[in-house]
Amino acid sequence: MTDTDHTQFFLGFSNVLSTQEWDRMGDYVHDDATIEYPQSRETFRGLRNIVAQFKNYPDLEPGSSELKEVIGGTTYALTPTYTVIGINGSGDRGTAIIRVHYPDGSWWWVVNIYELRDGKLARSRAFFAPEFDAPDWRAPFREDM
Repeated sequence: MTDTDHTQFFLGFSNVLSTQEWDRMGDYVHDDATIEYPQSRETFRGLRNIVAQFKNYPDLEPGSSELKEVIGGTTYALTPTYTVIGINGSGDRGTAIIRVHYPDGSWWWVVNIYELRDGKLARSRAFFAPEFDAPDWRAPFREDM
């Protein structure tokens, strides 16, 4: 188990994605890491394939987003595409909750459950869900966000 600062790790990793400095991905991702998308039944194994998966994302232009601090330094946003809602981690395991705005205009939520080894990403499992309208029948019981 290591004493990784999960917020700093995730911000550094997000910065590489934002700036598209793909040669820096190895600073945050192990050579033998895996990224899994269970809903689409995909696994990207190894740094080369992980970088290629991000690098070839359609309609992602360099500099199309920027990293900035919001809400008193406890939450960070990667805008306009990604907003990091929360990061929680201890030891080598963590969870990040992210709101994503895709090029088609849709908004999605991502839960990323990840494992680190020596302060770098060893395994990530990301789950995606689109935003949807709340059903009317729950209105009397809820508080809207």
